[in-house]
Amino acid sequence: MMKFQKINALRLFYRTLFFGALIAAINACNKETVYPPVSLTQMTSGITIVHADTSLRLTWNPGLAAWEGEGRQVTVSYEVQISTDPSFSDASKNAFDFVTDSTWFFLGDEEITPLQNYFARVRTVSSTGTGASEWVSTPSFQLQPINLFRPIKVWNLTDEEVILGWARHGELTSLIVETAEGGNKKEFDVKDPSAISKLVEGLSAGNNYVAELLRGDGRSLGVLEFATKPSVEQAGYIDLRASSDPMILQNTLNTVPDGSTIALKRGMTYTIESFTLDRGVTLISEPGFGTQARIEMSSSFNVEGTMELIKFEDVHFTGNIGGSYVFNISKGAAVNKIEFEACRMSELRGVMRLQSEGQKSVNEYVINNSIVLNIGNYGVWTVDHEAATVNNVQLTNSTFINAEWIGRYNSAVRTDLNSMLIESSTFFRAPHSNRFILDIARTGSTIGSFTASNTLFGFTTGGRSFNSRTPASVSGTNSFATSDATWGTSATQGLPAAGIVRSSLSSEQVFAAPDKTNFANSDLTIIEEALFTVGDPRWRP
Repeated sequence: MMKFQKINALRLFYRTLFFGALIAAINACNKETVYPPVSLTQMTSGITIVHADTSLRLTWNPGLAAWEGEGRQVTVSYEVQISTDPSFSDASKNAFDFVTDSTWFFLGDEEITPLQNYFARVRTVSSTGTGASEWVSTPSFQLQPINLFRPIKVWNLTDEEVILGWARHGELTSLIVETAEGGNKKEFDVKDPSAISKLVEGLSAGNNYVAELLRGDGRSLGVLEFATKPSVEQAGYIDLRASSDPMILQNTLNTVPDGSTIALKRGMTYTIESFTLDRGVTLISEPGFGTQARIEMSSSFNVEGTMELIKFEDVHFTGNIGGSYVFNISKGAAVNKIEFEACRMSELRGVMRLQSEGQKSVNEYVINNSIVLNIGNYGVWTVDHEAATVNNVQLTNSTFINAEWIGRYNSAVRTDLNSMLIESSTFFRAPHSNRFILDIARTGSTIGSFTASNTLFGFTTGGRSFNSRTPASVSGTNSFATSDATWGTSATQGLPAAGIVRSSLSSEQVFAAPDKTNFANSDLTIIEEALFTVGDPRWRP
């Protein structure tokens, strides 16, 4: 009985297996064979995005189409989709979905929203409708908004006024200025094609504002945020404006706390005789657009002691080109930073000199947004003793006219300079008379790095780059010298050593009104379009 049951179970198993296989075979015969779609057109490249500031172009190479036989002329078009959805699954997020015969597509702020992330994809399609290629896609991209505003320079901003400047655009109609909170709104008509700046008055001291340029349809052509300067009272400055005594500044300097800021009256002349400064201080002209406070250096500032910062802002230093300096440091001193911001230094033998025994050092020496004019044989700075050190020099956004030397080191002085940076500056007859941008000659001296960028050297006679000590690293980018800049020709003295490119244009072709006799008379506004990105920004259009 047991054996009979086992035989029946086996028969049942094989019978079930047979019928299962038969059903599977029948089902397989009833299914249609599915083949992958075959494209009769083909993309031949990816999509290239060409940016042009506030617009861009999508471009691709022409696609290919398969031959479909005699009498079937096939042409290729392109389906383009632009969406904020990277998967392109939500058609409501498509900014564009169309077919074109062109291999490029332009996008501006009228087509898509600036600063929004978009994605694009393109595929070829055939005129016969018998095939489309696979999609070719881009990574995300953004359109930058148009912003016609120019940066506000320090001399164009006071506690109650601002001068706003901008580039022209054909659809520009109005300028709006209001507080950051949206109050005190002022609106100006700027449709006049000659309107490129506006003095805005009646602002509040120490307040945040927003300016916006608009088209006629209300769309923005630029937004600029700025803050007015605090008043002298708001800032807590030491106020010398009430005094008419030209010695009041010198008599006050060493009576104020270290780190104090002293406000001077615009248009007034203050006298500095031989004087030793023993604390950090900042001197500024009061906020306003009038003539800078003038500091007459009958001799110079000496410095003694350790201090963080000595800074001058929006003041005019002048003196005697035969013997005056701003600084002539002979005592023991350690200053972390000496800075000139938006200043004018003229008719001086040198701007800063370090001399005599006793350790003295300036870690950072900075001239920014300034004009340095008619400087004698001690240059923009001079190191005149081995006990003196200037570590890092920055000359930025400034103009140097008729300066015999830029950086001068006594030939008997062994020294180390960590770095020198010249950026966005204009030089006119500076240096001259076979003098140097950087004159370090003593054996054993070292120069870490020299960088020149966006800088323009105009007319000079006998200018040179480096003396026998050349920097370990030299970088020159977007910097030029006019054809009438007469420079030395050796490897250590010529322009190539400083990475500066010789232009074929003369100063008369580059500047609005250069004066090669009365250098201070020169209008160094750049008129050559190819050089609009170089030199002191105050001279750029």
